[in-house]
Amino acid sequence: MSDTLIELREIAERPWESFRKSLWRGLILVLLTGLTLLACRLFHDVDTKTEPGVIMNLPDSIGNYLGFDADVTESEHLILPRDTEFAKKRYDGFDLPEITTEIVLSGAQRQSIHRPQVCLVGQGWVIQKEETIPITLADGREQKVRKLTLLRTQDGIQIVGYFIYWFIGKDKTTDDHIERIFLTSWDRIVHRMNHRWAYVIVNAILPSQPAVTAPEKQKVLSDLVSFTSELIPQIQRPEVNAIR
Repeated sequence: MSDTLIELREIAERPWESFRKSLWRGLILVLLTGLTLLACRLFHDVDTKTEPGVIMNLPDSIGNYLGFDADVTESEHLILPRDTEFAKKRYDGFDLPEITTEIVLSGAQRQSIHRPQVCLVGQGWVIQKEETIPITLADGREQKVRKLTLLRTQDGIQIVGYFIYWFIGKDKTTDDHIERIFLTSWDRIVHRMNHRWAYVIVNAILPSQPAVTAPEKQKVLSDLVSFTSELIPQIQRPEVNAIR
């Protein structure tokens, strides 16, 4: 008898259980619809024509270095979207190591901006060390940049290179790719600002020779850091916050 009562109660509860599941599904659907509408509202007024924080005009000289226009590689033109903008120069310091500087500015498509490490490894470089370093500017401010120590073997000789880069948004900078993505999303939602990101590359390669001494490496790195310190105020607009 008790088994029969239990069965009858289960049968009676089935419609209510089905109703509860349908109610939850309905509430979830309403919530998702609301979030979608909210997202549309938030992004509707996003500034899609944000001016970049970078100045696409590399200086003709920095310190003891003279700048000469350099060609953008064919692979860069092929890989990156057509509306990507470039500025590239090779700086010669006579008895100083050559420094190559490039600015890559994204267009409507944001695929132009990526982690340079991917391309460097594809070019045969081994990243021996990666670290964030501060660059002290003339006015006392500091800006963080990413420094890579690179190694590559050519004709049996080990080549050493230093590669410095950072990202520039409308009013801020970062040396971290993940942080850049977070800032992009955060400023779109909170400030309705659409960053037109650029990244700047400053690199030097030591002369090919069988053995490069530690003092020679340090001299090249020191020159590269000093060069970057003088470059930053000349290519970043005043509203860009360099204090990191």
